[in-house]
Amino acid sequence: MTIHPRYNFLPGTEITLLNRPMTVTGVTENGYSMVGCEDGAASVVTFDRLVEHLKLPGAKIDTAPAANGDRLKQRLGGYTSSKALKNPEQRALARYHTAMCKAVDIYAAKRREDDPRFEPSCRNLDHPEVRDFIAKQTSLLSGERVRIKPVRGGEKTGDRILYRGRTINEHYQRYKALNPGENAEDALVPLVHKRGNRKQRLCPRIRELMTEAWEHIGLDKKKTSVANVHQYLETLIHRENQFRTLNELPKFVTPSQKTLRQHRDTLVTHTEYLIATAGKREARRTRGRGSTDIRALSVGELCGMDEQKISMVVAAKKAGLWSSLSDDDKATLEAADQYIRKRLHIVILYDVASRMPLAWVITESPNAEATLALLRMASRDKTREQHRYGCMNEAAKGCGICYLRNDNGTGLRNSDVIGALMGLGTINGNTRTYSPEDRAPDERFLGTPESRFFKLMPGYTGRRVGELPGYDAIRNGVVDVETLYGMLTRYLIDEYPFERNYGVGMGGRRPWDVYQEINRTRGQFEHLDPNTRRIHLGWEVDATPSDEGVQVFSGIWFNSNDLQVARDEQFFKGKVRVFVDPDDLNIATVLMPGYRDPIEVHLQMTVFADMTLMEVLQLMAEYRREDPETSHIYHDRLMEVKNRRFSDISTIGVEHDLPRSYSTLEECKVMAEFVFSGARTIPSETLPGTTAPDAITDLGSGAGAAVFAIGDGDSVIDGTVDADPSESDSGITNPSDPAVVSDDPQEDPPSNASETRPSRKPKARKQGKKLARPRNLKELK
Repeated sequence: MTIHPRYNFLPGTEITLLNRPMTVTGVTENGYSMVGCEDGAASVVTFDRLVEHLKLPGAKIDTAPAANGDRLKQRLGGYTSSKALKNPEQRALARYHTAMCKAVDIYAAKRREDDPRFEPSCRNLDHPEVRDFIAKQTSLLSGERVRIKPVRGGEKTGDRILYRGRTINEHYQRYKALNPGENAEDALVPLVHKRGNRKQRLCPRIRELMTEAWEHIGLDKKKTSVANVHQYLETLIHRENQFRTLNELPKFVTPSQKTLRQHRDTLVTHTEYLIATAGKREARRTRGRGSTDIRALSVGELCGMDEQKISMVVAAKKAGLWSSLSDDDKATLEAADQYIRKRLHIVILYDVASRMPLAWVITESPNAEATLALLRMASRDKTREQHRYGCMNEAAKGCGICYLRNDNGTGLRNSDVIGALMGLGTINGNTRTYSPEDRAPDERFLGTPESRFFKLMPGYTGRRVGELPGYDAIRNGVVDVETLYGMLTRYLIDEYPFERNYGVGMGGRRPWDVYQEINRTRGQFEHLDPNTRRIHLGWEVDATPSDEGVQVFSGIWFNSNDLQVARDEQFFKGKVRVFVDPDDLNIATVLMPGYRDPIEVHLQMTVFADMTLMEVLQLMAEYRREDPETSHIYHDRLMEVKNRRFSDISTIGVEHDLPRSYSTLEECKVMAEFVFSGARTIPSETLPGTTAPDAITDLGSGAGAAVFAIGDGDSVIDGTVDADPSESDSGITNPSDPAVVSDDPQEDPPSNASETRPSRKPKARKQGKKLARPRNLKELK
């Protein structure tokens, strides 16, 4: 069972519930009887509802009686303390009056040593020696110089003049009437803020018309000005004056624009007006509050990344293309370069804990390649940039990234970047669009280089359109990208880390000092595995491995013992995937299909050691670059020498009558026709009286059955051979050929060659005669 407490509120206690001030008039069986202070409506608040409402924010209870708790608040016109008053002179006078009353206490205590019944009064406080004593004590207590008489000659001074005895006594009596817990300054502060006529000078009808004008014209997404609202108000008052004229009433006077603006401030707040004219998103972006807690304690724990269009014009002339152009193209490009310019984007990644810049990239358009280059720079050492651009200090070392925060920029939020971050094990946090309060330090980090670096560069166009109307940014945009990147590198390494930073958690310390302190105390986030970094952030190339290794970018070779061993053990045939860090070509990573672990391969061309990929490509381009006229001369000479060599070879063959080792096209065609003419395939047949090799042992009945005798015998085949007249003229055999002579001496040789061939239809066997196999058979040609 829930017990609801019942409080003993005295009648007159003021309670504020749900932003509604009410006064308690009594307690009944059902609850508390209350009357609204603003509308006078009586209501009963039950005991349980009061308990629930007191838990909500904004609930207030003022149980102090008016005699001691709330009278000073009423005296100040609703202000809880005199320190909330706008006029600083009022607060200074309150401190002065308090010090003066304490000085009177000191004087009274000194007089009571001789006269215990002494009480300060207007007369005894007005003596010159008493006023002089009070002035000296007041000067010591308040820290201000207090005089008893003004300076002679009317000279202006900041010293305070002590009041006469009557005024001193009035302040002192008010000071002595304070109850315990009351502030003396609140009781002694002068009520200057209540001076003047506080009544409304405009009649309610004019205020209604002013409200109507703001609702119809002023609170609009087109962001109309006060002048537009004032013009519409004039039409409303003119129509109202016509009605008043008919009824013999005095006309209204149109209020000024300042009065109209002040009336708007009484209707809506600045935030409400911004929402009405600019929308919720812009109001949240402008008026939103960011977090003020310390988000990160270690380097790499939380990093911010943002892109911004550089408000600066740079030259658009491309290096490396000049030598390949003709004279006419060069002249055209020189003329076009005078007015062709480009604006670039800067992408920066920095550490939130130390405010140190970790990477920076300048690109023509924000894309995935620029962001991946930014991540590669943040996770590697930047010694090359230090030496190349002549930096005096050290940059932040490479580290891993635990949590990366970015917005919805096209180059920051895409599938390639998100996939790479997931592969690296980095948490990717996407903030809301047009919500800088979500990432206030990131926006501030780009604002500092904008105001301190780019604003001083030639070609600066300003932060908004038309900011520099008298400056010709196109004509002054003579800085190329390489020079701009070098100056930006020196600024982010030598200047920015050594300037005081007053961001949340920095406390005016320098980023370089904070970076060193974190390294000593907490350390950086763990470094990325080199193979994992190359696989997810490097450039991928498909290559066929060989005994020489793998070749990428048409001339850069990598190889290692591990690659060759894996290639032999896997019997691998095909292409492998090679991942190269364009900023470091010393080592690459190979992924072989069917092989689990990544394979590290080393650069085989030592001339490219410690060079970036772009430097290698530029070096090879310089090697191959030559003057077009020189190339034409070399080509003519080379063709002349080759023609001479071929002529010498032909002359040697003619002089020595050497046979040709080649055939002409016509000869090949004739030989092909001769070889393939009349050629056909003759199928093989089983000779009558014989059997196929695979049916020699077949004992079944058939055409070839019982051809060979089973058992002992003198002959292989029993039977005679009849001559075929159709084959007598074939010229295949010769009658006098001894090959047709039988081995049996009792048998006569055949009379002609045709008798040596058996007939297609065998005749019946003759008993007692056997035909032996012919000897010395010749092949047919």
